[in-house]
Amino acid sequence: MPMQKLTTEQWLERLHTDGLQPNMQELMYYRTKLPAFARHQRQLPASSQSGALLSKTRGRGMEFDEVRHYQPGDDVRSIDWRVTARTGKAHTKLYREEKDRPVYIVVDLALTQLFGSQLLFKSVQACHLASALAWQTLQRGDKVGGIISNGWLQNEYKPSLQHKSVMHFLRGLTEVHQDSLQRWQQQTPPHPAPLNQSIEHLTHLVKPGSLINVISDFEHIETKTLEQLARLNTRSSVRSFKLFDPMEQQLPAGYSSQPLSIHDGERQAMVNLNNARQRLDYHQRAMSEFEQLFERFNQYRLPLTRVSSAIALEQQWPELR
Repeated sequence: MPMQKLTTEQWLERLHTDGLQPNMQELMYYRTKLPAFARHQRQLPASSQSGALLSKTRGRGMEFDEVRHYQPGDDVRSIDWRVTARTGKAHTKLYREEKDRPVYIVVDLALTQLFGSQLLFKSVQACHLASALAWQTLQRGDKVGGIISNGWLQNEYKPSLQHKSVMHFLRGLTEVHQDSLQRWQQQTPPHPAPLNQSIEHLTHLVKPGSLINVISDFEHIETKTLEQLARLNTRSSVRSFKLFDPMEQQLPAGYSSQPLSIHDGERQAMVNLNNARQRLDYHQRAMSEFEQLFERFNQYRLPLTRVSSAIALEQQWPELR
């Protein structure tokens, strides 16, 4: 049965998931999707609002090879200024290509991610995306590592080529998500900035030439964190994936005369779904905030790709090329 014809219930049954808490079986599912990965382009995003889910670009290798005269088109960041100053002529450092590029997957499982109106929680979709990237990276022959955090727990995984390391990473996704789910059910106030902490820690781990995938809803991203990502992007390749749910942008028309209570963990408001004006105001404000986030990423020349929690991940691959 083709995936696009599956109902929500059938898709959840196929992955043996309830959409609220990921399990190892559904994360292992993406290992079987590698042939589908290969059918799509593997280029880095070309703009702030579009980009690839998967990348084959390895970038500059990290093992120094030799120095030669600068040639038009050479990366100015590779100029050897000491040799240039000594000889009076521009020289460029050459590097030997890395065969096992480190790939970091940073997964933000903040409590703001535990929301979903149709298929999955954003947090569960984040785990699916992290799993897909991990399996594809391992299949490509690159090292897989990363950071998984919800603010209270922060698990670090050193880049590795081993299958068991990916399994360890996937178990970390389920464990940290379970902790987030329990805190959410207990109505624990959201941690203020788990992603900001993860990126701060990442700056001390990443070596130049790495590929960094950041998965979050970026609800509380700070300017300092964007600046850190921009600096990392000058020495490595940074890709960011914005998780969102359609209801965060557009409220459905009312089916009840009772107001809907909306709560983001900090503020609460009542919205009458039968009131077209309130729905329009909600939509306009949501889209304005959405556009502002993309503008902030674009300001720092950071690619940002949207990933919906309401659509099966594999159905989004063509749009994420």
